Amino acid sequence: MSRVVAGFARGTFGVARSALTAADSATLTDANIPVAQALDCRGFDTIWVGVEFTAGTSPTATFEALMRDSNAPDGLRWKRMLLGSVDGVTAVASAAALTTGALDGTAAYELRVDGQKNVFIRCTAVTGTPTSFDVLVAQGKARPQRDISAND
Repeated sequence: MSRVVAGFARGTFGVARSALTAADSATLTDANIPVAQALDCRGFDTIWVGVEFTAGTSPTATFEALMRDSNAPDGLRWKRMLLGSVDGVTAVASAAALTTGALDGTAAYELRVDGQKNVFIRCTAVTGTPTSFDVLVAQGKARPQRDISAND
């Protein structure tokens, strides 16, 4: 069961994952990426991601949002969002995975989630050997409500 991002009070951070000690596995299977720790981001185009560290020497962590396709076979269910360019700009380079960059606990990063039901915030790298750290999330940009009755 996904925790609902909308359940976090607007303008405040909630703990999405706690007591991590290292980066998550790069093998994107259900055994390594637990569905129970996914967030329900329906209703939001973006969320804010931050981190809180316990101890360490100038620790940092980098995160990415994974989307779950429950109809795909295991090993192909969790997907990265590869972004090529900003709307209206022709891409000149290959697409890149959307990651936060190194967060040190003093800032939050806005990640695109496009209203997905199951979003896992995967830690891709950790530096500074923290004793543990928590992944924080907050509501970002609300997803526009569409009136589909006009298309009936």
